Amino acid sequence: MPRTQEYWSINQQSRLSGLSRLVLHQFRNYQELDLPLQSGPVVLTGPNGAGKTNILEAISFLSPGRGLRSIKLSQVANLKRFNQNPSGLPSWAIAATVETSFGSAQLGTGLDYTAAGSERRLVKINGEPAKSQASLTDWVSVIWVTPQMDRLFLESASTRRKFIDRLAYALDPTHAARVHRYEHHLRERAHLLREGRYDPLWVSTLERYLAEDGVAIVVARQQVVKSLREAQRQDKSYLFPQFHAEMKGEVETWAANQPALAVEDRYAEKLKTTRPHDGAGGASTGPHRSDFQVHHLAKQLPAELCSTGEQKMLLLAVTLAFTRIQESYRSCPTILLLDDVAAHLDDQHRLVLFQEICHPLVALSHEDSKGPLQVWMTGTDRSSFHDLNGQAQFLTVHNATVMNSP
Repeated sequence: MPRTQEYWSINQQSRLSGLSRLVLHQFRNYQELDLPLQSGPVVLTGPNGAGKTNILEAISFLSPGRGLRSIKLSQVANLKRFNQNPSGLPSWAIAATVETSFGSAQLGTGLDYTAAGSERRLVKINGEPAKSQASLTDWVSVIWVTPQMDRLFLESASTRRKFIDRLAYALDPTHAARVHRYEHHLRERAHLLREGRYDPLWVSTLERYLAEDGVAIVVARQQVVKSLREAQRQDKSYLFPQFHAEMKGEVETWAANQPALAVEDRYAEKLKTTRPHDGAGGASTGPHRSDFQVHHLAKQLPAELCSTGEQKMLLLAVTLAFTRIQESYRSCPTILLLDDVAAHLDDQHRLVLFQEICHPLVALSHEDSKGPLQVWMTGTDRSSFHDLNGQAQFLTVHNATVMNSP
C-alpha cells in the first residue's frame, strides 16, 4: 500500500479546485471570520465546542436546504450578537470564492425575511440574486458525513429517504423541485380527503400530478442507488466493505418491470382506489413510503443488523462511492465534509480513507478530469491526521478563532 506522501506527489503541482476563501458573518459562534484556503485537504483541529463543526455547517449552506444540522435558519445566527440587540431580527451571511474549471465564482447566502416576516434564504451568484437555492449546485456540490449519521441504518425510513434524496439533488437539482411538488400535492389531497367533501375531478388531477412526480422521484432514486453499486471499488485489498444497495417500495417494484408511463397509470389508479383509507394518514403507497436499504455483502447481513463499527464503515463506503460518481459526472467541484470521522477509524482504514478521498486531486493534472474533490475534516487530535502532514492545510480552532497550524 503506497504511503500518503508518495500517492499524492502530483498534488503539489495541482491547482486549487473548490473553496479558496470562506467568509462568515454572525454565523453560530463566529462574529466574523475570513479564511483564505490553500490547495489540498483542509483539517480543522481543536477542543470540543471550539467551532469546528460550525465551519462545516457554514459550507453545507453552499448547497440547497437547511444545512447539515437541518434546523431553522434563525437558529444558526450568532446568539451573542442577537442577545445584545434583542429588538432586531437574527441575521447571518456566508460568502465563498469557489475555483472551478470555468474560473472563480463568488457565492453568497444568508438569512433574509419576507414582507410578512417569514424566514427565507437569500442566495447570490457573482453578486446577482439567484432564482433559487438550486442555482448553487451549478457551481459546487457539497456532501457530508457527521456523527449524527452513524445511526442512519437504525433510524426511520424517512431519514434514509432524505439521505438518498440529498445525493440525488447533487446530481440533478430538479429532483428537489419534484420532491417539493410531490409533498405539496400529497398534503393537499390528504386535506381534501379528510374533509370528505371534494371535487372528484380535482382530486383525480392531484393524483395524476402525484403519479407523474412520484414515478420521476422513484426513477431518480433508483438511478442514484444503481450508480452507487457500480461505483464501488472492486479490488480485494480495499478495506471498506462491499455493499448491495436498493430502494424498496411498491412503486419501485412496478418500475422494475414496466415502462414509466405504465407505472404512472398504475399508481394513479391505486391512489383512486385507496381514497377511503388515505384521508386519515396520507397515501398508503408512493415514494414517501420507500426505504433505502443496504446490505453488507461479506457478512450477508442488512446494515441495521451489523455492528456499530460496521455500520460506520458502510456509511463511508456509500459516501466514497458517491464521490466517485461526482468525480465522473459533474463538471463543478465537489466538497466532502467529514466531521469527526478519522478518530473512529483504525490506522489502516484511516490511511485508506485519506488516499481514497484525495485521489481525485491527482486527476487534476489530467485533461479528462471532471469533478475534482476538496475534503474538509475535523478532529480533536491532530495525531489522527499525521499521514496528511505536508499535504493538507491544518487549521487550529479555539474559541471561534482560526489559525494556521504548521
